[in-house]
Amino acid sequence: MIAYFKGEIPFFRYLWFFMIGISLAIGLDLIPHGFFYSLWAINLLILTAYLFITKRLKLYQYHYLPTFLIALQFLLTGIILCNSSKEIYHSHHFSKHQANHHIVIVTEQPKLKGDIARFTVRVKQHVFHQKLQEASGNLLLAMRYDTTKKFPYRYGDLLLIKSKIKETEPAYNPAEFNYKKFLAHKQIYHQSFIHLKETVKLASEKGNPIISFALKFREEQVEKFKKYLAYEDAKAVASTLILGYRADLDPQILQAYANTGTLHILSVSGMHVAIVVLLLNLLFKPLEKLPYGKTIKLTLMLSLIWFYALITGLAPSILRAALMLSLILIAKYQTIKTNIFNVIGIAAFVILIINPFNLMDIGFQLSFLAVMALVYLQPIIYQWFQPQNRILDWMWQCASVSIAAQIATTPISLYYFHQFPLYFIISNLYMALPALVIMYAGLGFLVIASFSETLANILGECLNQIIYFTNKFLILIEQIPHATINQIWLHHAETILMYIILLLLLMKFASDSLKLKIISVLAVVLISIHSYHTLQHVQQEKIVFFTLRKNTAVAMLKGRTATLFTDLNPDDYTYKFSIKPYLDSCRITKLAIINTHNQAPNSIIKIKNKSLKIMRHLDHDQTKHDWLLLSGDKIFDLPHLAKLYETKSFIIDGKNKDYKIENMLEQARKNGIYTHVLKRKPALEINL
Repeated sequence: MIAYFKGEIPFFRYLWFFMIGISLAIGLDLIPHGFFYSLWAINLLILTAYLFITKRLKLYQYHYLPTFLIALQFLLTGIILCNSSKEIYHSHHFSKHQANHHIVIVTEQPKLKGDIARFTVRVKQHVFHQKLQEASGNLLLAMRYDTTKKFPYRYGDLLLIKSKIKETEPAYNPAEFNYKKFLAHKQIYHQSFIHLKETVKLASEKGNPIISFALKFREEQVEKFKKYLAYEDAKAVASTLILGYRADLDPQILQAYANTGTLHILSVSGMHVAIVVLLLNLLFKPLEKLPYGKTIKLTLMLSLIWFYALITGLAPSILRAALMLSLILIAKYQTIKTNIFNVIGIAAFVILIINPFNLMDIGFQLSFLAVMALVYLQPIIYQWFQPQNRILDWMWQCASVSIAAQIATTPISLYYFHQFPLYFIISNLYMALPALVIMYAGLGFLVIASFSETLANILGECLNQIIYFTNKFLILIEQIPHATINQIWLHHAETILMYIILLLLLMKFASDSLKLKIISVLAVVLISIHSYHTLQHVQQEKIVFFTLRKNTAVAMLKGRTATLFTDLNPDDYTYKFSIKPYLDSCRITKLAIINTHNQAPNSIIKIKNKSLKIMRHLDHDQTKHDWLLLSGDKIFDLPHLAKLYETKSFIIDGKNKDYKIENMLEQARKNGIYTHVLKRKPALEINL
């Protein structure tokens, strides 16, 4: 059993205050200020003086005071470290200077979709009136190119690009994924949409040579899967599961893994690194018999662990696993007694010191919650049942691992993904063996494919069949009625309360009755909050005008029933990204979609005693309407329409060109007419 005495886990204890400091700096968007540095220095001075005086005079130390001061020191350190990392506030950030062109370096492999390539670049210099100045900052590029030719840029290329910089756009529709916030957590605050012809390649291989080598090496391994595996999804799953390359993964396969609670298998993390370590330990076991064999073995294992972490992308979850396993291997080599919670704490500190914004990474959060559950909770769950049969015991071990991880990650998974897989134990039990076989067979295949084409064909076909039947069975599980509970939308308060209750259940109290009372009160608060939101959805009655770029969508909501008027299909990406999340968040159980393509040129929608007209052309209708939605990409005469239809509210959707919108807005300003634009503006919700 692992000892959990406070004195044995200092890194783990103070990690939480460090993370709270980072969370405050990010969540409150604290601006770098000398106040925090002064407070940090004063607190350190008080702590040092206190420890010196009490030790020198041999006074009884009131231990809560130094504990408080140390915790405050870590909290302030988290704030300062995060604030100093915010490049947007640095004076040399490219957004603070005028420029005609920017010199940038490509920092990731471009992602190609249609005729658009998307990738991030690091601004190195900016050019203004033929003067070159140093600059910094990350920029998201969307570059249009000719698909008949191969896209010419890759990681490490140095480019001269035309300056067309604008801020990243926020989520305009309620419940829509906030891509602006997501990019901000990656220190990307601006984007640029340019054509390939507006760029010039200045040099190649200017990136990190190690990362450049790792990316090329991974591409070569992915090509082996593409060459020898016939089943398209097998190529994608093998590349994703073993190498962390997700570009070719089919969305339906990805959804099947998500709906069955096995998505973590496709996300290279601790499990994958642990499998690699077990394989390396077995392969290098004979080295221990040689002089300095243990040192050679450790060196080789650490090198290959980090090489694998590098080629799979160095995501926070991979970094955590590689760091933890490296520390454990080193401690074992030095015969040092380690506490696994200290190892977790050290790994987290290192990752957050490298980049404090890793705290906002979903992979980081899920990875650390899962590993803490496996260390603390899994042994407790395993004790519930101890079968004598070896096969049953192995199955129960796998099940207890799955249950522990699910308990720890469920609240945050519900918050982010809004669904819960009911058959996660079955699917994870089923996937335990195939995942292991695919990993070992895939790694063996990559080695063999470099030497023997005949053996590569044989092993490739085996791998192909294993992945094919694995995917088919997962899809069958997904299709079982009620396999997944959807439309679960938790608020911040509900998520936090769920974790507080979980922690209290695991903590030891002097009085069990006190523990029960506290948990009961918190449970009542949680149920009350959830019931209040549920009641709101049952009683809701409103009309919503969605902000879309090239489409129209209006939803009428009454209770959990909705009618959607739109020219989109349910399979369209825009519908899934901008409309469906909102309908799900409102707990809509019955939805009618009326395609406005099949309607008359102008559609009239009756809502209670209100009337909405979607106008694409002028007509002879002179009925009174409460709202006019202008969707014809025309310059309408607003004063005339206001008088004709006796309306006081105009809505202009994103189908209209910018200059036409500006013309109509000018009319509205001159005549005092209320107008809401659904283009790069928030959606409009009207409670009825």
